Amino acid sequence: MVGWLKPERAFLMSAHPWQRTKEKTGNLCCSGLILCSQAKWSKTRQPLSTVQTDAVFQRRAMSNTEIELKLLLPGADASEIEGRLRGLPVLARRKSQSQWLWNRYFDTPEETLREQRSALRLRCVSDAPWKSVMPGFVPDGEWIQTFKSAGTSLGGLSERGEWESRVTIGSLNETALRKTPWSHLDADGHLFAALRPCFETRCRRTTWQLQRYRGASIEVAFDVGEIVAEGRSLPILELELELKSGPEESLFALAQTIAHSIAVLPCDASKAERGYQLTRGRTQAPRRAQMIHLDKRVSPIEAAQAAFAETYEHLTRNLSGLTASDDPELVHQARVGWRRWRSAKWLFSPWLPRMPEFEGLKPLLNELGLLRDLDVLRCDTLASWLPAFLDGGNERLRIADKAIARIDQARSHRRAQLRSQLASPVTGAALVGLSQAMFELAGVQSTPAVARKTKGKKAKTSQWAHDRMTTLRRRLERSLKASAEFGAPVELIHRSRLQAKRARYAAEMLGVVLPPETGSQLARKATAVQTRVGADRDLRQAITLLRSLNADASLIAFLQGVLTGRSEVQITH
Repeated sequence: MVGWLKPERAFLMSAHPWQRTKEKTGNLCCSGLILCSQAKWSKTRQPLSTVQTDAVFQRRAMSNTEIELKLLLPGADASEIEGRLRGLPVLARRKSQSQWLWNRYFDTPEETLREQRSALRLRCVSDAPWKSVMPGFVPDGEWIQTFKSAGTSLGGLSERGEWESRVTIGSLNETALRKTPWSHLDADGHLFAALRPCFETRCRRTTWQLQRYRGASIEVAFDVGEIVAEGRSLPILELELELKSGPEESLFALAQTIAHSIAVLPCDASKAERGYQLTRGRTQAPRRAQMIHLDKRVSPIEAAQAAFAETYEHLTRNLSGLTASDDPELVHQARVGWRRWRSAKWLFSPWLPRMPEFEGLKPLLNELGLLRDLDVLRCDTLASWLPAFLDGGNERLRIADKAIARIDQARSHRRAQLRSQLASPVTGAALVGLSQAMFELAGVQSTPAVARKTKGKKAKTSQWAHDRMTTLRRRLERSLKASAEFGAPVELIHRSRLQAKRARYAAEMLGVVLPPETGSQLARKATAVQTRVGADRDLRQAITLLRSLNADASLIAFLQGVLTGRSEVQITH
């Protein structure tokens, strides 16, 4: 997920050179950015706010830290993208190595392991391509069995264990599992007996080792292959940049260097996660807003980091889905994710350093807005009002069919334009910049200027949060009062809708640390404003769009009458 920390690991080598234990703790990453520290988790656990301050958000506070940045390659052709990568000046003179990775994941028919947030897989590593990919084929190579135990998570911070054992054949080894916490899940062996293969990932991995790149050592891994489940497949085409040593700035510098030549999309969805989605036939499913888990005593800057992490993931997960899916909800959720990011930026602005504006995202955001307007026209406005319009007879049916055909044609064009923007290096570079800006917040809390702005309110979290929500509520009330006056301009009414959105998103972000009635009341009020004003706005937008598409005048006049009638009812009330 999106944030600032990857699990800490302790590599405990056993007597067998191919058996080791990895104990992991904490999971909060940033736009696919993953940090791993080789430090064993203390048995004495601290409150979340302390962990965030002392372990999560202090950049490179621990030694032997690993950082990994995952980048999808939207719009790329698998047959030519490797050549483009090899042609990059930063990689052109580096020696590469290729290996073939075959992963087979196991679970029960009820997906017990997934429900327990555990995973069990077999991996075959080979230096040569496989002779077959047919079902039942067992590839030649080095086989490794991996068990990942159930972890805990709070606000993106999680603890997890991982145990690996070498196996001599391509089948599970129950004896090796007994040396792990598997026994706590499966004391009687019934779970192991119910295991079955559920999906596979197969890819060719090409790696480059960059030594002394801006003072850092970085591994670049290019994966091309597929995820296979239930007779369906999903392509794998992505980069992983892993920082072996050196400053984080070098990793972002490399990511930006690549992004300025090749379109990238930061996204942290693991291959295993995508595999489970594939088994359900729900690949590219829309990702909706998630609750942000905050400690009651969390500081404003810590809350900001968690909010940016969640909203960034909300945005990028849906952008990833849009590369291959036409689901209108992906467009909607991507826009919501960005609006939540902007709301977080305003909400925490008293404690934040100057944040970049990221002009490079404007073309993408513009295309999202244009496509969303057409989606709302087609799927919401006309779906609601066409039945009444069609009561006028068969001629109106012909008019409606013609209008829908033109709308769908316009949607297809806008969708192609949107994907063109996703495949633009400018977009990827801007998204990497967002990731870097979030990561750089890690050092903000210790600066004198930010400390002065906090004014000692960390111990009274509800107070600083309450102050910000009070400001939002007053702004919304003033905007609603102005827009309710007779003859108020449309722009003023629209502004009240934007204020309502900001208030709602802020209330949802801080709901955990606010008194229950404070956040929920404001969220309900803001949602009601959004719904009422939004319906009128959608009708106005529908009329404008239908005119631009040369729709029949009778359909436009009908919707104009609906809008006028709604306005008269609102004036009466």
